Amino acid sequence: MKYKKALTVIGMLISAAVLTTYGCVTSKAATPAATASSGSAVILSHNVDDDSTPVVYYTRDASSAGLLKIYEALGQKQQGKTGIKLTFESPGADHLDPKMLKPLVDKVHGTFLDSNGFSSPRNTTASHLRLAEEHGFSAVGPVDILDSDGELDLPVSGGKHLKYHRTGSHFSNYDTLISIVHFKPHSLRDYGGTIKNLSICLASTSGKAIIHSAGANASGFRETDMDSFMESMADAAKAAMDYKKGRWVFINVLNNIKVNDSCSDAKNLPDIGIIASSDPVAVDRAALDFTYGTAPDNNARQRWEDRHNTKVLEYAERLGTGYRKYRLVSLD
Repeated sequence: MKYKKALTVIGMLISAAVLTTYGCVTSKAATPAATASSGSAVILSHNVDDDSTPVVYYTRDASSAGLLKIYEALGQKQQGKTGIKLTFESPGADHLDPKMLKPLVDKVHGTFLDSNGFSSPRNTTASHLRLAEEHGFSAVGPVDILDSDGELDLPVSGGKHLKYHRTGSHFSNYDTLISIVHFKPHSLRDYGGTIKNLSICLASTSGKAIIHSAGANASGFRETDMDSFMESMADAAKAAMDYKKGRWVFINVLNNIKVNDSCSDAKNLPDIGIIASSDPVAVDRAALDFTYGTAPDNNARQRWEDRHNTKVLEYAERLGTGYRKYRLVSLD
C-alpha cells in the first residue's frame, strides 16, 4: 500500500494527530501511571515501530471525507458485489450516521448487510428492515438481511469450540467486504468492535445461539462461561475471514463515545476520529488503546479491559486471525 505520510514514530504522531485531542501520547516504553497522571494522556500501548506489524491507518476527521480518505488508503481491490457489514442497532441506540456513509456506499456501489437477532424488532426480517429504514440506512443504500432466506455454515479451522460459524445464506453473494462499526468501549458487557461484527453480529439467530453457548446449543439464548464465549467469538471471526480470505477491510469509527456502564473513572470522550486496517485484531486493539488508554492509571485500564473482555483478541491472535501489535500511520 502507498501513502504519503507514514508517521510511525510516536513523537511525530503527537504533533500530527492526537495532541490537540488528548494532550499527549506515549509509547509502551513509558510508565503508564506516570504518563496518565494528568488524566488527559492516551497510551497506545500496542503501537510499535516495526514494519512487520500490520498497519492501522488513522485520521481525526470523523466525517464522510475522512471515511473516504481512510478507505482509499487501505487499497482494497473490488470484485463482485460489495457488502458493507454493520449493525442497524436497536431503537434509540447510538448508531453510525448513514449520511456519513453515503459517499463510501456510492463509491463502492455497496449494500448494507446485517443479520437477525434474538430480540424485537431485530428478530424478524420485516421488522429489521423497518428499523434500517427508521434509522436512515435504507435512504442511503440497499439493505440485505443476510439470513432472510436461510442459513450458511462457514467452516472453522482449528477452532477451540466451534466447528462452523452460522450466518445467512446471502453472505455467499458478496466478494468484497467492508466492516464498519461505531466503536463502543463502555456500553456493553463485551466491548463493541470489529471482532464482534465478524462473529455475533454476522451470525444468524441460530448462529448467535451457537456462539453464546460455545457450540452446545443452536436454539435460543443459552450463555456459557466468559472464556468459552470469547474463544467462540474468536472461532467465528476466523471462519468469516477464511471464507472470504483477502476480501475484507475493517473500519472503526471512534466518535460520540459515551460511558453507559459503571466503570470507575471512565468519562465520555471527545471525537477521536476513524481507524482502519486489513487486520481485524489490530484495528480493535488500536481502538481499545485510544479509548482505554485514557485511564488515569494502569490499574484502572486493566479493570476496564477485564470488564469488557478484551482477551478475545488474544484468542483471535492464537488462531492466526490477526495481530495485537500494530503500526499506526496518520493520514492527517
